[in-house]
Amino acid sequence: MASRGLVLVAACAALVALVGCHEDRLVESACREDSQCDEGYLCEDFVCIEAATKACDVVIDGNPILQPSPYTASFGELDTPETQMTVQLHNLGNCTLTIFEMGLESAANPEAPPSPFSCDLCEGKMPIEIFPGRHKDLVLTFKANGVGKYSDQLRILSDDREFPELKVPIHANFLGVPQLRVAPNPIDFGYVAQGRALKKAVSISNQGTGVAPLTVSSVLLAPADSQDFELTGSLDAPVDLAPASTDETAILNFELTYHPRSNGLHSAELIVVTSKGDVHVPISGNSETPPKLTFNPTSINLGQVPLGHTNYQALTLVNEGGAPLHVSYSWGGPNPTTDLYALPSVLPEIQPGAYQEVQVAVTATAVGPYNGLLILSSDDPATPAVTIPVTAEGVPGPGPEVVKVEMTYENGADSAFDNDLRNVDLTLEHPYGYVCNKQNPSPTNWGNYGNPTWIAFAPKEEPERVVLADAVQDGTYRVMLSYAEDCASIPTELMAGILGISVDALIAYLSGGAININGQDVGDLISEICLDHASSNVTVRVYVNGQVIKEKTVTVGKKGDSLYAVDLIRSGGTFSAK
Repeated sequence: MASRGLVLVAACAALVALVGCHEDRLVESACREDSQCDEGYLCEDFVCIEAATKACDVVIDGNPILQPSPYTASFGELDTPETQMTVQLHNLGNCTLTIFEMGLESAANPEAPPSPFSCDLCEGKMPIEIFPGRHKDLVLTFKANGVGKYSDQLRILSDDREFPELKVPIHANFLGVPQLRVAPNPIDFGYVAQGRALKKAVSISNQGTGVAPLTVSSVLLAPADSQDFELTGSLDAPVDLAPASTDETAILNFELTYHPRSNGLHSAELIVVTSKGDVHVPISGNSETPPKLTFNPTSINLGQVPLGHTNYQALTLVNEGGAPLHVSYSWGGPNPTTDLYALPSVLPEIQPGAYQEVQVAVTATAVGPYNGLLILSSDDPATPAVTIPVTAEGVPGPGPEVVKVEMTYENGADSAFDNDLRNVDLTLEHPYGYVCNKQNPSPTNWGNYGNPTWIAFAPKEEPERVVLADAVQDGTYRVMLSYAEDCASIPTELMAGILGISVDALIAYLSGGAININGQDVGDLISEICLDHASSNVTVRVYVNGQVIKEKTVTVGKKGDSLYAVDLIRSGGTFSAK
């Protein structure tokens, strides 16, 4: 055997000497795929051969056959606005397939709207060759222009004898993007004394676009063995939440209770497990250091105020405790009047060691004493309610008559926590069309027609009133009423959940507070889910120097209605109304 090997080696050496030394191989090396061959070569039967040998004019009875896979490019139902899929262009023939042109059908129509589809090879260099038994990957991209169904066609021109023009249908149905919203988020209980309990409603909704559902698998409290927080309610099975814009009842409501067992700062997490991932909501509570309200002064005397003038005095609220302090206020007393008011109408949260100033004011529209009670309500466990006496005296002034236009309307109980969200706005219109209202509460361009000011009272911006002072020019003013919202039956909890905000935030918004909520969204939502659209009776009273000269009740029928309720006429320096 060894001698035979030596003979073969000698023979090979002699052959090399005969042909000379060069790099050309007499036998091509073995291959498994085209990439293992040099450029211009293909791997065929484990041997690299020239690609030119597969040209259709060389192969006997050459016939290229184009077959896309899949035949129809369907993206299906999508809840993401952008995605891709791959279509393979196979050559099932026995010779090289040549693609001369390729593009979307919509691109050939200049009047067609922009297509959400695109393909990578459509923008490449042509022609494209696909050798027999091989394929090219074509990547289709979908970028949604909006919610809805989309269709197009991929048009391919090739030398396929049977189908020189082949069209691949493309379809996609964009359902929208689901978006989980937990309200409130984060969940802060503030101060709760050890051994006490406080409950908060938690709403889970899908605030996505279109009709894309979101599956909620479970709602968990972590740590599960928390001694301070308790979750009431659970899911027996996964729940599909449709977008709240299409189904206002698609809201999961839970109740979270904070009952501190120990004195300290407590925290946990609410975990919502969904088909789009987990959402973690921080939970916090404090039983260690309560908020503590102190205020100064303890009584307010605004002094003598000439008719048509306004006096202010600052009331300072201080939080000397260790937890955020929440304060609201209302007016009381035997003879309540809209001449006494305070700003801002909704007080922000007061952090530990911080303070908030409240401007207590009177705009005198009548001669005589003013006596009111400013009632503060807080979550200070030691001082849940405080009453501050407010006094003033209206005295005659050197100016002309002072007019007050006051409006009240039917809107259920005087609490934003009921189901009545009706809202009517008051506008006083200048003889030449300038206005004083919520959007323009203190116009300065009325000139000789006076200096008007508008104000509304929390929690429902009712009553509203406009005071007109310093008018020295005769003319006709008009009192206009606008029905801003007409929903007489919708739970605030439901509305807050659909908006994805806390009930407290919604109340603050409805009360005129500076809360970051899109007002158009609130109005649209009320229109969409209002359970009982209702008219409202509105009463307008006109005072001149404190005396009622006109009282009129009118009815506004539905949202969007506007009407002129009263004409206010100044003639010869005297006001009248009709």
